[in-house]
Amino acid sequence: YAKVGHEDQELFDQISQCVIKKKTLDKFDSQDLANMMWAYATIGFVAPEMFDAVSHVVIKKFDRFNSQEIANTIWAYATVYYNIEPWLLDAILWNTIQRIETLETEQIINIVWSVAILNCIDINSTIPLFAEISKRYQRKEQKQHQEGSRYDNDEGENSFSSSSFNAISKQALSQLHQASLWSSDEHKKESLLPAELRKECLVNFGNSGHVGSKLQQNVVQILQTLDGVTIIEEESHCVWTGYSIDVLIRIKEGNSSSKDIAVEIDGPCHFIGYSPNGATMLKRRQLCTLGKIPLISIPYWEWDELGSFGDD
Repeated sequence: YAKVGHEDQELFDQISQCVIKKKTLDKFDSQDLANMMWAYATIGFVAPEMFDAVSHVVIKKFDRFNSQEIANTIWAYATVYYNIEPWLLDAILWNTIQRIETLETEQIINIVWSVAILNCIDINSTIPLFAEISKRYQRKEQKQHQEGSRYDNDEGENSFSSSSFNAISKQALSQLHQASLWSSDEHKKESLLPAELRKECLVNFGNSGHVGSKLQQNVVQILQTLDGVTIIEEESHCVWTGYSIDVLIRIKEGNSSSKDIAVEIDGPCHFIGYSPNGATMLKRRQLCTLGKIPLISIPYWEWDELGSFGDD
């Protein structure tokens, strides 16, 4: 159902209740558990009792999980922004590190990105993950150099297809940039990633090609009518983080002072029900802590509720 986008939340609720009542989780193998968590996260449905129960079963059966199942499981918790117990996350990371050489690079990036969203462990626990990513990048760079090939920085947005890190998707590079911000900027840890890789990640992150929504256009139109509010820029670029900001405004304060404010206009894809999803929480947190200007988030349902008062 999740793979084809069938978002019947009543069905998924009934399934989770059935799983808990019949206590069948212990009969699930690692693939069953990982696929079930992936499905719930994909449709954006949180079943707290089942999520808690699964996390404990995962620890007991972790030695049976393959690398994809590990990545899918922790990704599911992060995607719906479900608070997993720190000791459980530490246990998952510890077991992951023991078999890190069996994981694909994108799986390692996916895991460290998920950990950055959850933000509930000792940052030092992720050092082996960043170190492994760095080692693989440098190994490919060295091999490329030995073969006499050359990486051309002038190939624009297609440069990653010929890069020495060509197995990494643009999405994974963006996730690695966010994870690097979490480690190096939020927690002030020295980066283990090579400068060249950090640059690739930042350039890719800044070229995400975000397009403003109709909701965003409506909000901007209203902001333009408000006294003391100036639209500085739409789709503004945050130089400190690389994030795209929906609207940057300037509010007049008194006769001679003003304040710049970042405004994010969040549609349904940013939420699980009425709670921000993991990616949205990560962006808000990093913009607030690293962006150096205040951030206002306007959820779509709050704007819709104000719609009938638009003339006021």
